[in-house]
Amino acid sequence: MTRKNGSPVLLLPLLLATLFWALGHPLGRIILQTVHPFQLSTMTLAVGFLCVLLYLAAARRLPLLARMSGRDIAGSLALGVIGFAAYQILTFSALALIPASMNAVLVSSNVVLIAILSAIFLKEKIRWQRAAGILLAFAGVILVTFNRGFALDGSIDLLGCAFSLLAALSFAVYTILGKRLVERNDPLIVTSLALFAGALLLGAVTAGFVGFGSLAGAGLQAWWLMVLLGVSMIGFAYPAWFETLKRLPASSASVFVYLTPVFAVILSFLILGERFSLLFYLGGALVLGGVALSSVSSRLASARK
Repeated sequence: MTRKNGSPVLLLPLLLATLFWALGHPLGRIILQTVHPFQLSTMTLAVGFLCVLLYLAAARRLPLLARMSGRDIAGSLALGVIGFAAYQILTFSALALIPASMNAVLVSSNVVLIAILSAIFLKEKIRWQRAAGILLAFAGVILVTFNRGFALDGSIDLLGCAFSLLAALSFAVYTILGKRLVERNDPLIVTSLALFAGALLLGAVTAGFVGFGSLAGAGLQAWWLMVLLGVSMIGFAYPAWFETLKRLPASSASVFVYLTPVFAVILSFLILGERFSLLFYLGGALVLGGVALSSVSSRLASARK
């Protein structure tokens, strides 16, 4: 069977990766009923790293690590602090406080934050599409956060919303700092090093502040869900994403980024029974529209270079 750009054979891994990333929001919410956010973050990263390591070994790509410069290896490890350790702690801490659907939509604003940081640090021009996308997404974030009304009466957990937005910011910083690293090296090797550093740091932080003793009483459901998230969200999703990007234009693959919050809202409704006011769905649509406009602007800028 001949595989062509856009064929269902190539799109299926991307669709599954997007679905697994979305699934992490409602399942994470369930796990956090008996597990601390630090413990969940450590477990998912550790399981995910082992899965990616096994994939690289099976694909005989581990020797590529020897071709990396010491500086790039150190840079990849440092990225793990921002892109995985900080992101996992922030997003799971948010899930402990706010609904999974809300967290998914707020975290998806990372694409817009990447556009802003690119303009500041990479000196990329802000075209009208990108400016419109930033404004749309900002308006959407406000509506999603205050979907129950514009009143600070305790019905809105602003700390949880702040954790979600900081998670989006940490991923955006990770993307900007890692841009040149993944251009010079195998993206999955860079990711595996970042995963290793993130898991190691999180393990030390968790051991020092929370401990792992309480995991023994977390229950079988929490354990198998943690393993499932590590295998699916990281162990499968990252190799699937990077391998498919080799065969598909980045512009085609980026469309699937928009599906993550959509899937997360649907799955959170089906699994957790989450329901929101019209303001939430309007805000979610504005965030997705802003993300789409920002991505279009980036692709147009790349095409003109």
